[in-house]
Amino acid sequence: MTNQTPSRPAYQVPAAGVLGAAVDKALNDNRTAHEQLGRVMAVVTAAGVRDILTGHQPDAPFDAASLELVEGEDSLFPTGRYWTMAGDERTFAEDVGQTEAGNALHDLSGWTAYLDDSTRDVWRPLCEERPDRDDRPVFSLDLVRAASLTLDPPSPAAPEPAPGSVEVLVCANDRDRYPALVDPDDQRDGYVRPWFDLHTVRRIAADTRRDAAKHGHGSIDTVHVLNGTVNRTRHAVVMVICWMYLGGERREQAVEVLQPNADGRYAVGGHDWCWYALTDGLNPQIPFRPEAL
Repeated sequence: MTNQTPSRPAYQVPAAGVLGAAVDKALNDNRTAHEQLGRVMAVVTAAGVRDILTGHQPDAPFDAASLELVEGEDSLFPTGRYWTMAGDERTFAEDVGQTEAGNALHDLSGWTAYLDDSTRDVWRPLCEERPDRDDRPVFSLDLVRAASLTLDPPSPAAPEPAPGSVEVLVCANDRDRYPALVDPDDQRDGYVRPWFDLHTVRRIAADTRRDAAKHGHGSIDTVHVLNGTVNRTRHAVVMVICWMYLGGERREQAVEVLQPNADGRYAVGGHDWCWYALTDGLNPQIPFRPEAL
């Protein structure tokens, strides 16, 4: 059989710029859709717990602060265990009976099934890790924070802090505190988008690497500051690595290079890290109200 040189291309594809723009838009739309799905399902889960404990009477009093969720192969599922505002551990079966609790859990698991890896960026910051059970990760979902999520899609990222920004201490893990500039109008569900100077970014980098070494890279995004000299000019490059993305479909987004604003500040983590402002007494202020400081 004789191979002949093709006389024309077998098919045409869009120009590289057009195709690249389409890919970027599709990925961004996909991420936004997953974020919206996660937010809605987190709120629905909180509503489901309320309905179980009140017999579907929305105005009836109930006392639930967090819900136990176990991570299965594909998503989270409820066990029926929850904790009250005072920290007491209870079960749905104790409150509504075994049969009704079983039916309620079946219905609730239909919603928590959407709390999976694709929506992890939404539900994971709302959860506290608890000891594993049968080699499966266990979390307690903060129902108060879940219920307070807005149902609207998150607003686009602001390019830089507004002129009216104020300097406050911010925190994201109830331990490490950093000075930052914060725009009071740039909040999502009460969490702020802080802008840090390079010295503070180096502190954050050291702290995230310490936490990753202690707890594992799968649960900690690490920050890195690389230094180099080009044409006798020193430069710093700030990167954030989301290690949990590396093995999944979002691996292309696992490494982010942060660009400084005109004042040399970096928005490390943005709203996604759930940064909150601290009062003068070092108490969380969610939402942030500068006039209350």
